[in-house]
Amino acid sequence: MNCKNRKTQRNINCTSIYDFQVAMPFDIIMFCKNVLVLRPAGLLLFCVLCNSVATTIPVGTFKTECHDHHFWLTVKYNFLGHMVRFDIEERGSVHFLSHQRAAECGYTMVFNSRGDLVLRASFLACYVDNKKDAEFRLHLWFVNKEANGKDVAYPVLLSCHLQQPWSPRQIVCEENYMEVSVKKEISTASRQDLKWLDSPILAPEEERKGLEKWQVAFHKPEYPGGESMPLRDAEIMGYYINTTDTRIILRCPYSSVMSYMLQERGVPLEVVHASIFYHHMWRVFKVDVSVACTMNKATTDGEHIVGTFPQVLSPLVEGRFMDRGMWFGMDTHLLSECSMKELGYKTGLQNGVVEIRIPLGAKGVYIKSHVVDEKYAQSSSVDLFYVHKWKDGQWALTQYLSFRPLKTLYVPKIPILIKNTMPSEKMFSVTLGPFPHDVSLRNVTIGGEPLSLVETVELGFKISFVPFNNGAHAYQLKVPFSHPLVSQKSIDGGYRRYTLKVTFALDISPHGDVFYHHSTVVSDLPDIVLPRLEGKCTPEGILVLLHYGNQDFQWEMYLGNRRLDWELVELGGYILKTEEDYFSVELPLYSLGMTYEDLSLQGLVARVEVTLVNVQTMGAEHTFVHHCSFPVRELLVCLPEGKIVVLADTSRTIPPIEPNHTTLLDQNCRPTDSDSTRALFSFSVDSCGTIHTLMGNHLVYENEVRYMEKHLSIPDPLIEEKPRYRLTIQCRYPVNDTSTITISQPFYSAFTPPTHEIKEDFRGQRKPEDT
Repeated sequence: MNCKNRKTQRNINCTSIYDFQVAMPFDIIMFCKNVLVLRPAGLLLFCVLCNSVATTIPVGTFKTECHDHHFWLTVKYNFLGHMVRFDIEERGSVHFLSHQRAAECGYTMVFNSRGDLVLRASFLACYVDNKKDAEFRLHLWFVNKEANGKDVAYPVLLSCHLQQPWSPRQIVCEENYMEVSVKKEISTASRQDLKWLDSPILAPEEERKGLEKWQVAFHKPEYPGGESMPLRDAEIMGYYINTTDTRIILRCPYSSVMSYMLQERGVPLEVVHASIFYHHMWRVFKVDVSVACTMNKATTDGEHIVGTFPQVLSPLVEGRFMDRGMWFGMDTHLLSECSMKELGYKTGLQNGVVEIRIPLGAKGVYIKSHVVDEKYAQSSSVDLFYVHKWKDGQWALTQYLSFRPLKTLYVPKIPILIKNTMPSEKMFSVTLGPFPHDVSLRNVTIGGEPLSLVETVELGFKISFVPFNNGAHAYQLKVPFSHPLVSQKSIDGGYRRYTLKVTFALDISPHGDVFYHHSTVVSDLPDIVLPRLEGKCTPEGILVLLHYGNQDFQWEMYLGNRRLDWELVELGGYILKTEEDYFSVELPLYSLGMTYEDLSLQGLVARVEVTLVNVQTMGAEHTFVHHCSFPVRELLVCLPEGKIVVLADTSRTIPPIEPNHTTLLDQNCRPTDSDSTRALFSFSVDSCGTIHTLMGNHLVYENEVRYMEKHLSIPDPLIEEKPRYRLTIQCRYPVNDTSTITISQPFYSAFTPPTHEIKEDFRGQRKPEDT
């Protein structure tokens, strides 16, 4: 399509774009033949449409600002076509901005970290209507190739007034060019300087030729004396030199012919060291138009993006250096100290180098994806600009402005494949990520067969988009074990191996680069699932669960050496439950089947031993032991082989007594352990004053836990001393057999021996007995 404006033929060109959004209101104020006039806040926008006429523009499409001697125009990401370009109109002519011409003329076209297209133009750029360095107007055309292939041109008229006074010297380091502008009539040229000038330009009658007679001298390390040339020769080499009412400008792209590199405090600089000679009112003036920009990339320590700037740029400083402050900004706004603190940004000055550290996860940090050597990589960037002001021996004030964003080099980043497969569900589940917003899943290849995302759903697979709070995302893939694209085979040990071979193809926008992630996931599932025992501790006892498995055979459960049957269930007070895939039996604490291993102040340790027996073979298929610890306040344990352990609780005595001062009948037998309310004794039946009594077919061993009152006066031997606390304990063993165990909970009496105590035999049945 050809678009014509006045008499100028307009050819549509292209450049690539990213994605993002900005909001801004528009009001339609007029519509006429092929012309749509819209008025956004602060911006007059005319829409000239050639083959296609658009009657509306989405809200927030264009945003403009006047900022620090620059025009800023932002075009919202979702308005950008596949190809876009800017043309500049001046006095009826339209100028195409190639990359080279944009750098020479003071225009920068970039995509910010959010994907919007940003045009920055210097107030001193080519084609700007400049009124006395105070009012500036720029008429440009935004040309958009839409999705239907048609080209539409949108002219935009930008208008800005000078908001901040010009500094005597202003230096701009843009992403694609360097610019310096200085106030006119800085100093008169000396005779030593004049040796570079051709004598004809000194004649006053030639002054009217203006810039044609100006000369510029470039200085490089290999040319210590400098190399002088007319401005037209410098322009051929890509240097733009011009003058306004009050300023002299030099601008050039990076890596220009007369530039050179040097290191400043370890930071690489690109330098153009130049002087301009011009004459005015019979006098010859010399102005220094040197410019230097940092060329280093940002670095990362794994947690921060780190940017560095020399505090003093020696090629730009003459005489004494006096710092007048430095600032950082994001987008179009300077950041206050409070804002930087909230964002986690930190600045410092070390060994003459200004350093800024930005957390990788902080607001404003953009993660960009790349494909390097067919592998996935990432770079980090943040759209910061740097402002520095200083005074020196030559300049009353220099303002240095760097728009070069902090960008790290490409770092290989292997995507993480998380395997969430649960064999019991018979479903592969894998999650790949995390990825920034510019990565999207194109398709998957499973078992060697490429599948579109639609085909995966039709085949019974499930692909899910998994978002994260930080804006990243991942992709989850679920594939049934039984699908034909999953390979399977039998392996040793009664298992079947399922193998999923998957390749993820992922796109990187906006350029459509593709990278692949290959993975093989293996899961072994038993072909034969045997019964499995599991134990759990409950407040009341021990719970034993039997998971059936998938084998059909008869089995019997043994608790200890006793077979589980209804008689044992009733004797032990067991609780049984039967579910679809498991069976459970809960054993109360003091019931049959329990084995007690230890009693201490920390509690009673009980153990249950379970055995599964195959009825056909009478062989033990599985043996299982589970331990639990139960807190107790008071307990008597009659252990095998004639050992007694008692835990006595003295907390109910009024007034309280000290448990560590209690004894047995033999006052030399004191507690083996105690705390503020309990005493623990452990002794054999033939010690500590234990009394033996034969009662029928049982031997009864009796002792007492007692606390004797302390008397300050000499005791009367004729008066029997009574204990303040007495707890009678008994253990009963069959004659000629001390291998049994009993558990009792003794009864407490504060001053006199109890008439009864509650005993509990090994079956957990309580009965009163005379003491």
